[in-house]
Amino acid sequence: MSDGSIKYTVIKKRRVLNSLGGQMVLLVSGILLIAMITNAYIQFRDEVSTMEQVLKVRAQSLGQVLSSVSVDALVEYDVNKLNKYIEAVTSQTQVVHAVIVDMQDHSLTTYLDLNDIYIQDTLDSLDNVDSSVIVNELDKIAELVSYKVPVMFEDMMLAQTIVVLDNSEYVAVSAAKFEEKVLSTLFIGLFVGMGIYFVFSRKILTPLHVLSDGANKIANSEFGNKIKITGDSELTDLSENFNQMSENIELLVADRDAALDDLEELNTDLEKRVQERTIELQALNVEIARQAMHDPLTELPNRTLLVERLKQNIYLAKRNNKHVAFLMLDLNNFKEVNDTLGHPQGDRLLLDVASRLPMALRQSDTVGRFGGDEFGIVLPDTDSEKAVDVAKKVLASLEQSFTLDDHELSIGASIGIAMYPEHGEDDASLIRHADVAMYEAKGSKGEHCLYDPEADHYTTARLALMTDLRNAVDNDELQLYFQPQVVLSTKKVLKVEALTRWNHPELGSVSPEKFIALAETSDLIRLISAWVLEKTISQIAKWQAQGADIIVSINLSARDLLNPSLAENIEALCEKYDVSPSKLAIEIAESVIMSNPEQVIDVLKHPVLSQINYAIDDFGTGFSSLRYLKRLPVREVKIDKSFVLDMIGNAEDTSIVRSVIELAHNLGHVVVAEGVETEQTLTQLELLGCNVVQGFYFSPAVDADALLSVIKEIENEFSES
Repeated sequence: MSDGSIKYTVIKKRRVLNSLGGQMVLLVSGILLIAMITNAYIQFRDEVSTMEQVLKVRAQSLGQVLSSVSVDALVEYDVNKLNKYIEAVTSQTQVVHAVIVDMQDHSLTTYLDLNDIYIQDTLDSLDNVDSSVIVNELDKIAELVSYKVPVMFEDMMLAQTIVVLDNSEYVAVSAAKFEEKVLSTLFIGLFVGMGIYFVFSRKILTPLHVLSDGANKIANSEFGNKIKITGDSELTDLSENFNQMSENIELLVADRDAALDDLEELNTDLEKRVQERTIELQALNVEIARQAMHDPLTELPNRTLLVERLKQNIYLAKRNNKHVAFLMLDLNNFKEVNDTLGHPQGDRLLLDVASRLPMALRQSDTVGRFGGDEFGIVLPDTDSEKAVDVAKKVLASLEQSFTLDDHELSIGASIGIAMYPEHGEDDASLIRHADVAMYEAKGSKGEHCLYDPEADHYTTARLALMTDLRNAVDNDELQLYFQPQVVLSTKKVLKVEALTRWNHPELGSVSPEKFIALAETSDLIRLISAWVLEKTISQIAKWQAQGADIIVSINLSARDLLNPSLAENIEALCEKYDVSPSKLAIEIAESVIMSNPEQVIDVLKHPVLSQINYAIDDFGTGFSSLRYLKRLPVREVKIDKSFVLDMIGNAEDTSIVRSVIELAHNLGHVVVAEGVETEQTLTQLELLGCNVVQGFYFSPAVDADALLSVIKEIENEFSES
């Protein structure tokens, strides 16, 4: 037989033994066998006990006979006669030994049947052949039984007779009968078990197999087959319930498959829609990124991209020991064009200038709009002489007059030139020195000027202004003004922006853009920010005392935001003036966030800072990463006023504003538009879904004493309209 056949046979036998039928046979047979074997054993014990009683009666009879005939011999002390009596008794079947002993158990007879095997074995093991000793040894043998009978004479016991009998023959006969009964019991038990198995298999196992096959078919999704079990038993009811269950499962599976088909169709449709929406968002993100890095009017690179290109070229020049030139161009008398012909004509002039500048440059050069009527040009791998030649070409391209409707205009320009590494080793130095050179060109009535450190009069003025600014902070000469922000859905003012103003004793009002930029180059910005924080929080406390619930928004620089003591300082001020941090809002410029986004996110997680409202300021002028914007605890996005001011009549600015609003809403942010100066702009922003607006249309920035009345006027005007 092969190994495979043996293995199959073993498995089959195991299955039979493990089946219900096999277990039933084993159980019933086991019970029968135990019962019958127990009964046979009891009978065996009874027979052995009966044999022992028979032997006892026989021994007593022999002992009594021996006792009765031994009286005279004992009286006469005739040992020979006593030995003859003992010999006569010993000659009886099953009698192994007999002896008469006195009252002290001393043997009075000496006869031994030396032919008996038990006597022989006992004599071989003893040195003393006294009959009483022999009796004691024979008592130790399991097959032998001894009995004592007294010898009486006139109510006096003269001695005792001891008879030892062999019961092994009786035990052997009983054991043989016991074996026969056990064998017959095994046969009967097996026969009865097989009979029970046959009945059990027919009446129970077969229906169970039918049910099992039906269950396997259901497990294999075969629902069309019904099972049938005849009879009137619980299994018949079970089969009917099973068939009903099969039908129900079939219906459920059909419903499930239909639902899965519908779900798959929905998933396919959803995946398609998500893919389409993702493509749209990616395209929108690309467009926003492009718009964020390009000037919306001229489509030239804006200040952000221009500075980035300058940084890249400085890095390459440093590695390759090359030179880089940066040119700052400013149109002459552009303000007069705007004032005389209007801003639309000024924009047309800027477009014409932007179209001419690239034609005077190499493909590797970069020209961009720096802001207003200023343009920046990056010239990689060039020296000062070549840079001057390029400046001349640029000026030559602007010599031809510009036509604006019926007006022929000749617009000149002034260009300042700064070289890397001669005039600075970073982008900020080159830009500042090119700006100084440009103003030098304007002042000397020349058209272009190469930066000359000896002629940099602006550095001294800058230092003087910085000194005056420090004194203004120390002497509390700065002022806080507040500009309302109107919620369009409720027409209420819930928040104002705090703006710092400086009225210089000699220069008059100094532009915030100028003195804030100056402060950010030194540690002065921290002093100003600390002053603004305390003044703002103390003013909130004053308004609260008057019953006014106003949130105040302030601007913080990168240096302020990354100050380790920021949270501690704010917490201390809020406790000092009993003001909740939630009444404070902080506007963070995009450039501040992207300077170190991970550190900014960690800072804003501070328990105190997390209670403050945050807004992204000047959104759209930088290049924010959506990945970081989603992680920042920002509630608001402020659209830069440069996009809002020219919305009316400028489709590109309108498109940028619309895109920013949609993107901010998709991120779950509130949109604030600053620079709202006309009713048309306000209406357009409402149509685009803007949430909050701010600008001269409602009110310029006013001091704290006038703010509450201004807010009341704004809200009353809305309620009356």
